[in-house]
Amino acid sequence: MTKMRDSMPVVFAILAGIFLLMIIFQWGGQGTLFSPKGEAGTLGTVNGYPITQKDYNKIYEGVIAQKKSKDKDKESILSEKDEADAADNAWDQAVSKAITDQSIQKMGIIVTSDEIRDMLFNNPPADIKQRFTDSTGVYHQDEYIKALRDPRNDSTVRLMEGEAKEQILQLKWQQAMAGTVRVTDTEAFIKDMTDSAKAILQIIKLSAPQITPSMAAQISSQEIQTYYDSHSWLFNQPEQRGFKFVRFPLIPNGRDTALVMETANTLKARLAEAPLATIDTVAKNLAQDYSDLPFDPRHVVTMTEMGDDTSLISSKVGDAVIATVSGKFMALRVLQIFDTIGEFQYRVRHISINYPPDVPQPTQAIKDSILGIANQIMQQLKSGGNFAELARTRSGDAHSVKKGGDMGWVHLGNLPPQLVPSIASATVGDLLGPIEAPRGYEILQVTRKSRSAWLIIGVPLQVKPSHQTLDLESQMANIFREQAQKNGFDQAATSSGLHAITDAPAASRKGSPIFNSHLFVDWIFSSSKGDVSQPTRLLSTGAIVVAQLTDILPAGPKPLPLVKSQITQDLALRKAVATLLPRAQQIEGILGPNGDLATVAASVGDPTLTPVTVLMGPAESVNGLPTAEYVVNNWAYSAQPGTISPPLKGEHGYYIAKLMGRSIPSQNDFASAKPGIVKGLVQEKERRLLTDWVNIQKEHAVIEDFRSKR
Repeated sequence: MTKMRDSMPVVFAILAGIFLLMIIFQWGGQGTLFSPKGEAGTLGTVNGYPITQKDYNKIYEGVIAQKKSKDKDKESILSEKDEADAADNAWDQAVSKAITDQSIQKMGIIVTSDEIRDMLFNNPPADIKQRFTDSTGVYHQDEYIKALRDPRNDSTVRLMEGEAKEQILQLKWQQAMAGTVRVTDTEAFIKDMTDSAKAILQIIKLSAPQITPSMAAQISSQEIQTYYDSHSWLFNQPEQRGFKFVRFPLIPNGRDTALVMETANTLKARLAEAPLATIDTVAKNLAQDYSDLPFDPRHVVTMTEMGDDTSLISSKVGDAVIATVSGKFMALRVLQIFDTIGEFQYRVRHISINYPPDVPQPTQAIKDSILGIANQIMQQLKSGGNFAELARTRSGDAHSVKKGGDMGWVHLGNLPPQLVPSIASATVGDLLGPIEAPRGYEILQVTRKSRSAWLIIGVPLQVKPSHQTLDLESQMANIFREQAQKNGFDQAATSSGLHAITDAPAASRKGSPIFNSHLFVDWIFSSSKGDVSQPTRLLSTGAIVVAQLTDILPAGPKPLPLVKSQITQDLALRKAVATLLPRAQQIEGILGPNGDLATVAASVGDPTLTPVTVLMGPAESVNGLPTAEYVVNNWAYSAQPGTISPPLKGEHGYYIAKLMGRSIPSQNDFASAKPGIVKGLVQEKERRLLTDWVNIQKEHAVIEDFRSKR
C-alpha cells in the first residue's frame, strides 16, 4: 500500500491515458487518407457542423491503438493498407459522431457538474478501478479519491472531466432515443421458444433435381413477366449508381528494386559483422528500423521457401546472404545447415492429360483414349521434344501451364499416392509416365532434388513503389482526368492505351463500400452523371483510380432483365418440386398413420429414401435439410409426438416426417428466464434502433469532405 501511495501521481497519469482510450474506444474507429498529425483545421462538415482535425485525430489514434491491442505483437508496425483502412473507418465514425452531436444539441441535453463528479468519484472505468484494487481483490476507493483531489493531477482530472461529460452526454442521448423501446411478453416467449425448444424428427427427403438448361428453357416469357409483376417487392433495391474507371497500378519499377537492393546490401554488412551471441537482437533492431514487414525470429527454411533462388545452396554457416525467401527479399545470416537425412524435396514439372471434365466416371474406352494421347506426348519427349512447350500446349493443369508445367518444389506427402513411388526412385532428368492419376494420366520429370535446410535470421524487405514512382503515376492520372473532361472518358482511355473497366457492380450507400473506400462512395453520391473523379489512391486495389459516374438508378425494383435469370431458375425449381407430389403421396400411402420410415427405402428399392434424424428448434436450419425449409419446423411444433406428417411441400422438395419427441419450456421455465430474455432483447433493439437512425441520417446529410484537397 505504501508503494502505491508514493507512486500515485505517476500511476494516475497512466490511468488517465487508459481512461481517454476507453472513451475513444466507445466510438471504435474509422478515418482519412493522410497522416493524422497536427491539431488545427477542419476536415469537413456534416450539415454545416465541422469535423475538426483535433476531433478526428482523437478517434484515429484510438482506432490505431485498438488495432494494435488486438495484435499478438503490440510493437508491430501497421502496414500502409492497415493505416489507410483505419483512417477511412475513423472518418466514417467521425461523421456518425457529428450527427449524434447535432442531435444532442437539438434535444437540449446537458450534463451537470454533479453528474460528472458522480461518475469520476463513484463509477470509474473498470480498468482504472482495477489499478486501485490490491492483490486480495479489495478496491481502495479512498486512494483513488485522494489521487483525484491531488493538486498535482489537476490537468489530468480536467481532461477526465471532459471525457466523462462526453460519455454522459452520449449515454443520455442513447437513453432518450431508445426510451420508447419495449419488449412484449409475446416477443420474449418467442425468443425463449426459439432458443430452448427442440424437436427430434425422422425425415424422408424427396429433393428436386438440379435445374438444367433444358428445364429452364421450358419457362415462358409470360410466366416470367407475371411472376415479376406480382413479386416486384422481392427485387427492391436502394438507389444505386453505376460508374466506370481506369487504373494506374502502383507497382514498383526497376529503380525501386535497386533501392531495396541497396538497403539489403547495407543490412547484409551489418548482419555479417554482428557477433553470433547478439545476432537475434541485432536482426530485430534492424527490422524495426528498415522494414515494414513483421519480424520473423530465427527459423528453418528449405527449398520450398527458396523457390528458384539458389543463394543458400553454396552458403556456409555464418555467411551473410541476400536471398529471396517466400517471395520477399531478405538480408539474412546462416546460423546452421541441416541434412534432412533422406527426406528429399523434389523440383518437378509435369504434363496432365485429363479425362473430360463432364465425365465423373470415365469408361475403360475413355481411359484407353486418354492413355493413347499421353503415350504420344511421351514419345515426342523421348524424341527430343521441348517439355516446357508441350506442357504449355497440351497440359490440362491450368496452374502450371504458363510455367512450362513447373510445379515448384514439392513434398511427396502432398502428391497423389499413385505418383510417389516413381518420383521417389527417380534421378534428376528422368522422364516418368504416363502414370494413372485420379483425373487422368501424368507425365513427370524431376528437375532437381534437395534435402538441405537452413536455420536463418534476418530482415525481410518489401519492394514497393517509391515516392517518385507514386508521384509519376499521380501525374499520369491527373493528365488522364484533364483529357477525360476535355475529350470524353472513353476517348481519353483509348488515346492513353488504358482499358476502361465498365462492369464494376453499382455502388450503394449500404453494405461494404466500393473498393473498401467510404471516400470513393462519398464522391459517387455527391456527383452528377458524367462527372469525372479526382485521382483516388486505393490501397485495396493497389492502384490510383479515376472514375466517371455513368448511371443513377433510383430506388425501386431491379429492372426485369437483371433478375430474369433468377426468376427463371425459381420457376423451374417450383415446377420440378411439383413433379414430386405423386411420389410423396405414394410414400404416404405405404406408411399409413403409424408406419416406420426406416422401412420405406427397402420396400420401394430406393436407398435415397432412407430417413435422416434431426434435432431442430422452431426457427432453426439444420444439417441434413436445405437452408430455410421451415415447413418442416412449422409442422414439428404443431403435431403430436409419434405422428407422421402428410407430404410437406418446401422450396427444394417434398418431405415426410415423423415426430419422435419434443421439448418445450414450461411456464415456470419461461417465468424464471424472462427477465434475462427481456434485458437482452431491449439491448438488441436499442442497438439496432440507434444504428439504423444514424445510417438514415447519413444518407440524407449534406457531407462536405475536404480530405482529398489537403
